[in-house]
Formats: sequence, structure tokens, C-alpha cells
Amino acid sequence: MSDVKTMRLASVQLTLPLLEQFMKYQRVLLSELAGATQYDWAGRFAFAHGRALTESGLDGLTQQKVRVLVSEFCGKRSAWLTVRQRIATAQHHLEESKKDGRAASDKDTQVLERAKSELPRLEDFSEFRHRYGEEAFLLLKSKELELVTLHQDLAHIEGSGGHLHLA
Repeated sequence: MSDVKTMRLASVQLTLPLLEQFMKYQRVLLSELAGATQYDWAGRFAFAHGRALTESGLDGLTQQKVRVLVSEFCGKRSAWLTVRQRIATAQHHLEESKKDGRAASDKDTQVLERAKSELPRLEDFSEFRHRYGEEAFLLLKSKELELVTLHQDLAHIEGSGGHLHLA
């Protein structure tokens, strides 16, 4: 319990103005990184990060603290959305098979079975709520679509390990 209390004290107190500043940071970062190549990535990222901080009004430490909180939320929601999309696709395939009189695909059946165990885990934000507070969770939920979209767009551009991910 003390670990959660310590983490909560070390994290930022999320407010709507702070979240909006962070979202502005992300939008500016995305805009500045558009068209970056693997050859100018490091310089472009440093410049984009500095400009995004300036335009958003965030300092580097606050940006990092908000990023941790938002990334945890968005990572889990992105995974949930991926599983939901896989379920929808598998259900569509199963309905088409049934309509055409074909046997159900083992792959689609397996996707649905795995999703039954994955979804409840991905929908459970109790630990997040405990760590960051109900207010932070509700605030993030209210901006969920844009936050997850920004998160996914930046993850695509940055790639794993912070390097350029060419499309």
C-alpha cells in the first residue's frame, strides 16, 4: 500500500487545463515530426520536443509526469480497442460462414475464446484509479478518443525505443 501512496505522491495531479496543455504538446510534436527521415530524426525530435514544450507551456518534468500517466491509460485502452476490433472481425467472419453454410474458422473461434479472458483484464482500471485517483481516470475517459489517437499516432512515428518508424 505504501508503494501506491508513494507513486501517487510522485505523480502529477491531473487537471483539465494540464491535460489540455499535454494534448497541445502532443499535437505540436506530431506536426513538427511530420516528414522526418531516419537521417535527421535525432535533431528533428529535439527541436520538435522543445517547440512543443514552449507552445504548450509545459516544463520538461511536468510533461514527463503527465506522459507517464497518459501513456499508461492510452496503452491499456489501445489494447482494448485492438481486442474489440479483432472480436468484431471474427464475429463478422463467423456470421459470413454461417450465412454461406460453411464451417466456422478455427482461427476466428480461437480469437473469440481468447477475447473472453482478455477483455475483463483490459477493462479493469482499478489499479490505475487507485494509483492516480478517480478524478484523473474520469478526466482521461472524457478525452479518450483524442488521447488514444494522439498516443497511437506518436507511437507510430516514434516507433519502439524512440526511433523513427517509417511507414
